[in-house]
Amino acid sequence: MQGPAPGGGRGRKGGFGLGPSGVCVCTNPNCGQTVPHQRGTPCYQMKCPKCGSPMVRGR
Repeated sequence: MQGPAPGGGRGRKGGFGLGPSGVCVCTNPNCGQTVPHQRGTPCYQMKCPKCGSPMVRGR
């Protein structure tokens, strides 16, 4: 019998990816705009379409 796979079975890149679904949320607390997450584009690389602030991944 073998032990767990290298990396602890958390998937690629340490398991921090949240999958293809979800939303990106504006970091500006006065804006709060959300947009659907686009597969292959991390939210932190996107700008808010409403105010231009950086986006972060929401659930």
